[in-house]
This record gives sequence, C-alpha cells and structure tokens, in this order.
Amino acid sequence: MKRPFIYILILIMVSCKDKYEVPGKIIPPEKMTGIMWDVIRAQELAKDIKRKDSLINLPERTHLLTAQVFKIYNINSTTFKESYDWYLDHPNIMQNVIDSLYTQKQREINEKRESKYINLNKDSLRKKFPER
Repeated sequence: MKRPFIYILILIMVSCKDKYEVPGKIIPPEKMTGIMWDVIRAQELAKDIKRKDSLINLPERTHLLTAQVFKIYNINSTTFKESYDWYLDHPNIMQNVIDSLYTQKQREINEKRESKYINLNKDSLRKKFPER
C-alpha cells in the first residue's frame, strides 16, 4: 500500500512543477523580450535605410544589424534561434514575451505623444483666449 502512495505523490509533485520554468540554456524571458525588441528595431532600421538608398542589399543589411544586436547581448544566432524555437513550443511563456513587447511599444507611442504636446504652454494659450 505504501508504494502506490509514493508513486502518486511523486506524480503529483512532477505535475505541479512550475510550467513557466525556463531551462538554463534558454534565454530568460526578460532578456528575450529585450533581444526581440532590438531585433525588430534592427529589421525596421534596415528597411528604412533601404527606402532611402535603393542600392542597399536588404537581407545583407538586416543580417548585419541583427548580428550587432546579438553582439550587444553577448549571444550568437544559434542561441537566439534555439531559444526562439523553445518559446514557440511553449506558447504560454511566449505570450508573456509578446505582451511585454506590446506594452513596450505602447509606452513608446505614449512617450512620443506626450513629448509632442509638452511644448504647449497653457499660459500662452490663456493670453490668446482669455476666460470669460
């Protein structure tokens, strides 16, 4: 009677293991979010450069800029690819990374919007349109 109880206890402990645990060889979610953010920005920068200079080889420029991002984060493309594939196989964790990217983009949009209107001086508007 003791053995089945022990097996059931072990099974429960294994099944209750943290589903959000990332293996040691995989880039942690916080770092992965930063890397993905910078890779996306590098890709957009390459496209922007291509729009300004049609002689630029887009795939080559994208690869160069992405390699610079990997160098900044002290990783290589193989590590990134393995980690990215792992995240694709774990959609719950990947969703957290994507949500963080979305939040970061929203924050950037809000900061641009605020800086656009920060130059408005309410006092100068009151002089032009006095209260009645």
